[in-house]
Amino acid sequence: MKKSLSIFLFSILFLAVSCSWTEKNENNLSSKDLSFIRSLGILDTNEKILLFESNGGISGLKQSGNFVTDKRVASYWIENNQTEMNFAFYTQIDSMKLNDKTTAVTLASSFTIYAHDNNTFELYVDADSARLHQFYNQTVQLWEKNK
Repeated sequence: MKKSLSIFLFSILFLAVSCSWTEKNENNLSSKDLSFIRSLGILDTNEKILLFESNGGISGLKQSGNFVTDKRVASYWIENNQTEMNFAFYTQIDSMKLNDKTTAVTLASSFTIYAHDNNTFELYVDADSARLHQFYNQTVQLWEKNK
């Protein structure tokens, strides 16, 4: 009886946690989320996030963010009070390369950004193939339009 009750309570707790944890994307970023990203220095107040993905797990966007705006592409990773940030404005990008790992079990897909100043970084999109290609194709279109 105690074992059944424990399993039941664990199941309820698991459902409550999983239902309250929503993966962040461009459609559900709050003003508090945007303020946090702006505090990192990689998003201007007049800049609009068009696509956003976080690979931060339970920590979400407080640990990781990869995004495309009307002006740039950017990524950040925060761990142990260390922040790694990369970004490139469309005018700074030389080329991009898609790294489709949607069939891999443990790897996130990404695309590599090659900038004029030899800065190279990855934008990670841990999503299905349709979302990955949406992210990549929209970024390429914005780059082509703004370079």
